[in-house]
Amino acid sequence: MQLKLEQVARVYGDRTVFSGVSLNLAPGERLALIGENGSGKTTLLRLMAGLESPDGGTVTLEGRAALLEQQDADLAGGLLEAVTPPELRAAQKALRRASAALSEEGEAALNAFASAEETYRHLGGYGFPARAAGVLSALGLLGSGLLGPGLPELESLPEPGLPAEARAAQLSGGQARRLMLARLLLSPADLYLLDEPTNHLDAEGVVWLETWIRESPAAFVLASHDRAFLDAVATRTAELERGHLSVYSGNYTAAMQEKAALWEAQERQYEAGRRQRSALEDEARRRQSKARSAGSYNPKRASDGDKLLAKGKAQNAQNVNSSRAKALERRLERLEVSDKPFDDRRTLHLDLPLAAPGPLEVLTLRDLTVQRGGQAVLRGVNLTLRRGERVALQGPNGGGKSSLLGAVLGRLSYHGHLQLGHGLSLAWAGQHGEELLGLDTLKDALLNANPALTPHQLYEVAAALGLPADPSTPVASLSGGQRTRLSLARLNVTRAQFLLLDEPTNHLDLRAIEALEAVLLAFPGTLLIASHDRQLVERVATRRLWVEGGRLSEPE
Repeated sequence: MQLKLEQVARVYGDRTVFSGVSLNLAPGERLALIGENGSGKTTLLRLMAGLESPDGGTVTLEGRAALLEQQDADLAGGLLEAVTPPELRAAQKALRRASAALSEEGEAALNAFASAEETYRHLGGYGFPARAAGVLSALGLLGSGLLGPGLPELESLPEPGLPAEARAAQLSGGQARRLMLARLLLSPADLYLLDEPTNHLDAEGVVWLETWIRESPAAFVLASHDRAFLDAVATRTAELERGHLSVYSGNYTAAMQEKAALWEAQERQYEAGRRQRSALEDEARRRQSKARSAGSYNPKRASDGDKLLAKGKAQNAQNVNSSRAKALERRLERLEVSDKPFDDRRTLHLDLPLAAPGPLEVLTLRDLTVQRGGQAVLRGVNLTLRRGERVALQGPNGGGKSSLLGAVLGRLSYHGHLQLGHGLSLAWAGQHGEELLGLDTLKDALLNANPALTPHQLYEVAAALGLPADPSTPVASLSGGQRTRLSLARLNVTRAQFLLLDEPTNHLDLRAIEALEAVLLAFPGTLLIASHDRQLVERVATRRLWVEGGRLSEPE
C-alpha cells in the first residue's frame, strides 16, 4: 500500500479549501489529521479515498481504501447483514447455490462448489461470524456471550442487548454511527480513513478501538478531536491550517510540542529580521539627512582661502552619505523578513468584576431517583458538591450522566432530595448547544450569560473570538464554528458560580477544546461535567464519579 499526494488543491466556487498539499503515507503508518472545523479534513479524506477529484495536483493510491464518513450511510437489513462486506455476501450466496446444486450429478456441479467454497474461504467467510461478533460486542451493539465457541451461522447470529427484531434502520443515531464503524473495520482494506471514529463511543469502546488500530497491519488516516486517542495510536500528525498542510513527527502531543518550538523559532527570526530592518531604515534616514545637510553648503561660513576646500569637503560628504544611503536602501530591498507567525489563542481577556463566591454547599442529592419518559433511569443517587470542586461524570453511553444533569437543571422529573445552595447562580451548556435556544441575537446570548456586559465589551468579545461585529446578528445565521465560539464566549464572560456541562467538547476542534480547557481551569466556581474526553477530565477534574446502570459511584 502507498498513498501519495503531490501539490493537491481543492476549490469550491471562489473559495480555495487547501492548496499545495503534499504527503507520502507508508504501509502500516498511522497518521493523525487535525485542523479547525471547516479546514477541509473531510474533503481531504474523500480525495484520498478517490471519492472526489482534486482541482490541482495528483492523488495516487496503490491498494484498497475504506472511508468512515461523518454523515449517516444507508443501513439496511439486520445488524450482521449491515456489517458484512458485499463481496462476502455475494460469495456466501454463490456457495449456497453451489451447495444446493450438489444433488445434481456431474463433474460441473462439483467444480462449481469447489470454486465457490474456495472463494468463500479466501474471503474469510468461515471466520467472519466470530470476528463480526467480537467487533459488534466491543462497540456495544452485541452481548459479550457471543465470543465463545460454537457460533451459529452468520445469517442467524442472535443479537443480545437489542430487540430480537432489531434492524439497522431502527438504531439511534449513536448506535448507527457505531454500526458504520463496525462495518468499516470488518471490510478488508490496506488503508482505513476514519473521520471522527470515537464519536459516540464510550471509554471502553475507545480503548478497544485503539488496540484494534495498533494491532492492524493496515495504514490509517485518523481525523479526530480526541487528543488522548491520537496520542495512543498516531505515529505522525498532519495539520490543515489556513489552506496548507504541515506534517510533524510523533503523536498529537509530540506534534504540538514540535509546532510550538517551530513557532518560537519563527517568532525569534521574525523579531530579529524586524529589528535588522528597523536599524537599516534608521541608518538610511541618518545618511540621507547628512547628505542633505552637506548639500546645503553655505560659502559665507568659510574664509576666502578655504571656500574651495570647504565646498569640496561638503560635496564629498554629500556623495558619500548619499551613496551609503542608496546602498542601505538596496539592502532593505533585498532583506527578507520572515512573516510574523500565525497566532490564534482564542483567549478572551475582559476587565470583569469578580463573581461572588457563593454558598459553601453547592449541591446536595439524597436518595434521588430520576425519571425519563416515565421510566426510572437513575436510582438511589447520593452526592454532595462543595464550592470550588470540579467534578467529572464518566460512564458508558446511556448510563445516566445527562439525566443527572437534567434533574439538577429541573428539566427532568425526580423523586428524593435535591437542594441547590442558597442564592446560587448557575449556567449550563448542552451537547448540541441547547442553551442557545430562544436567544435571538449575539447580544441576547452574551447578555444572557452576563447581563452586566457593556456595549463596548460586546464588541470586544466579538473581535477577540472572531464573531460577527454586529451584536444584533441572529444566532440562527451563525456557522457551526461561530456557534462554537459563541459558546466559548459565554463561558468566558459568565459570572455564574456553578457550571453544568454535558459533553462540552462535542463538535469542538482541537484548538477550541484547548481554549475550553483553559477557561474551565481558570473558572473560580464549581463544575459538574459529563464528558468522554479523557484528557479534558485528566487536566480539569479534581474528582471523578462513575455513572452506570442507573447508579452513581465514586471510584477508589
